[in-house]
Amino acid sequence: MMGPIFFRIIEITFAAYMVPALLVPLVWVAAWILKRRFHVNTQPAIEVEGQFRMLFWLFLVWLLLFLVVIAGASLNRGGGPAVALCWIVYAVTNLLLAWFLLRFTTTYGLIHDGLVADRVFMRFIAVVATQPLMTAAAFAVLNNVMGVAWNAQVPELPAIQEGI
Repeated sequence: MMGPIFFRIIEITFAAYMVPALLVPLVWVAAWILKRRFHVNTQPAIEVEGQFRMLFWLFLVWLLLFLVVIAGASLNRGGGPAVALCWIVYAVTNLLLAWFLLRFTTTYGLIHDGLVADRVFMRFIAVVATQPLMTAAAFAVLNNVMGVAWNAQVPELPAIQEGI
C-alpha cells in the first residue's frame, strides 16, 4: 500500500507539472492570436530572464503566504474575496509558468553559446526544480483560505485492480 504522505508527494508533483503543461497549448494559441498586437523586439535571453524574475516573485508570494499559514494565521477569515484572490494568483502563476516554458523552448536555441546561455538554462532548471515546492505551498494556502483539510483516501491495491 502506498503511504498517504508518499501519495501526497506524487499528487503535488503531478499537479505541479501537469497544470502548466496543459496550459501551454492555450498560451501558444493566445500568443499566436495576439502576436501582431504585442510584437516585442527583445533579445531572447533578456525576455527569458524577465519572465524568470516574475516567476521568482510569484514563488516568493506563495512562500510568504505558506509561512503565514504555518505561523497559524487563518486566511479563511477573508471570505470569498480571499478565496478568489488566491485562486487568481494560482492561475496567474501557472499561466506565467506555461508562458515561460513556451518562450524558453522557442528562444533558447537563438541564444549564443556561452555564459548567457548557461545562465538562462540554469534559470530554467531552477524554475522546474522549485515548481513542486511552489505548488505544495499554494495547495497549503488554498486549503487554509478555503477552510478545508486534506484527507487522503488512497484505496488498497485490490480496489485499484478491480477498478481497472
